[in-house]
Amino acid sequence: MGTFAGHALPGTFFLIFAFWYTVQIFNRYFQCQKRNSRFTATIAFPCTCLCGRLRKWPVEAVIKIFFATVGFCGEIITGMENGEFVVMGNGQHATMFFAFGLSGVLELLTYFKAPLPPDIDYISIILAFMIELILFHFHLHGRTALDILLHILLIYIICANLISIFIEMKFRHNVLAPLARTYFIMLQGTWFWQVGFILYSPFPTPSLWKAEDHDEMMLATMYFAWHCVACFIVMLLIGAIVSCYQKGRGTTFDDDDMIMKRLIHTGTNGQTVVSLNDDSESDIEYQKPAMVQ
Repeated sequence: MGTFAGHALPGTFFLIFAFWYTVQIFNRYFQCQKRNSRFTATIAFPCTCLCGRLRKWPVEAVIKIFFATVGFCGEIITGMENGEFVVMGNGQHATMFFAFGLSGVLELLTYFKAPLPPDIDYISIILAFMIELILFHFHLHGRTALDILLHILLIYIICANLISIFIEMKFRHNVLAPLARTYFIMLQGTWFWQVGFILYSPFPTPSLWKAEDHDEMMLATMYFAWHCVACFIVMLLIGAIVSCYQKGRGTTFDDDDMIMKRLIHTGTNGQTVVSLNDDSESDIEYQKPAMVQ
């Protein structure tokens, strides 16, 4: 990741998913408002823009695995010299990509109803961000003051991302929780790109950033604040566009079908059970009518 491309790739990874999550969260929220139903957050979303059975397939998890595989292979290949892996920084980055790829694999297994604990998709993404946090925290030894500052700001974003995911697990019916998770994913994506431009600019510039200059570090923190505001405005604009789109179309039931599948299950006595919420605080049992003798 010690190149511009090494920062642009994960930045693009986070930005693509952030835009996708923003659209899908607002889309589900406004659909629930039209139907007067309860919003429920999920880590992954069905790709309803596709046709036929592909609308239900976990395309998002497949794309996540693809991006993680490309990043993992790229870090391993660029970290090799004379057939030996010698660049430990690349090893850390490859580990980060592997963790996010693993979360995609668990999302696939959840879709195919593998015998896994509940909320394993949330736990896996929390694990991925925890690994990223640990790796970047111990990634700064021997760096310049500017380099350390840029990565410390990135660590702040990852910490906020972890907190938002824990909150979302607890408050699954509050739309602000998944929007907060998405906001910090988007901010992480834009900041990866910014760090790449500051440390490894692909364009010829009249003057490089001064690695130990206090004014340069103040400028970098000001850029970070601009990123925070810009991501917030972009998400608001996306929400406004989705709201206008939903007002001009009829109700669709794809998301409701997916949510109901999460709520309906079979009880231990063979009866159909409908959970009133995802926390399973209370259930309604529908007993099958008895056979007429």
